[in-house]
Amino acid sequence: MGKAVEFIKMTRPLNSVMTGAAVLFTAFVINRYAIKSVSSILIGFLTGFLISSASMLINDVVDLEVDRINKPWKPLPRGLFNPRSVEYFSMASLVLGVLLNTLSNPQALLTAAAYSIIAYAYNFLRNKWFSHFFVSIATTGPFIYGYSLSMSSGERFVFIALFSAVVFLINTSREFVKSIADEIGDRAKGYQTVTTVFGRELAAKLSLALAISGTLLAIVIGLAGFARSLYTVILGLSGAAFSSAAVKVLRRPVSEVAQKARKTMMYSMLFALTGFLFSDFP
Repeated sequence: MGKAVEFIKMTRPLNSVMTGAAVLFTAFVINRYAIKSVSSILIGFLTGFLISSASMLINDVVDLEVDRINKPWKPLPRGLFNPRSVEYFSMASLVLGVLLNTLSNPQALLTAAAYSIIAYAYNFLRNKWFSHFFVSIATTGPFIYGYSLSMSSGERFVFIALFSAVVFLINTSREFVKSIADEIGDRAKGYQTVTTVFGRELAAKLSLALAISGTLLAIVIGLAGFARSLYTVILGLSGAAFSSAAVKVLRRPVSEVAQKARKTMMYSMLFALTGFLFSDFP
């Protein structure tokens, strides 16, 4: 039972559930909260969850040596699992997540396949500083995939595209904070990140600039009439909390502060996701 729990932790269940939920929320928003197909809802959630879990698992395998320094408490550094077995399980989850969409529509299948490649590619480009952007592109996946799954005729495309831009900006901000938190292990193993290449101070400044830009864009989307007032309020509050965490990192760009900030940022993103769900509530 203990090992099962540890394995589940490796899939980052909060991240993976958020990914699956983002797909569902997108379908709900596009379809005006009507459930047109229970099977599509199940396929959408499972696709998001499985592809996210697969990416998290392969990340632990690729980052094993770095995690021995940065996060020795994680299951793989502690020797709880065979890395090769985790890798196989990850690949099986990825393939299953994509192939589920043979039961939906070609557009959804192609979108799921494209984003799964992006999510996986990041892990093998982990030693390049621009890999941060691969993560952020992958994070927009649930919304673009959710749109393709809904078979929309084009309605609300602009809103989904703009909100995906918000997600890209905000996630990149968090990625830069994460690079500060993981600096010691990344330097020891020769990984290039925005912090190891350009320095902690610049990484913190860029993180705050992206956080503010993402928050402002999210608010403008609401004020421009693409979403209702409840969305604007929630996105404004979550953006303020997110940006506040980025400010703390800028004031003291060290690993301990960045570790706390990235958690605050994750919870802020979860809150923002509820705002997205309520974007069309009357």
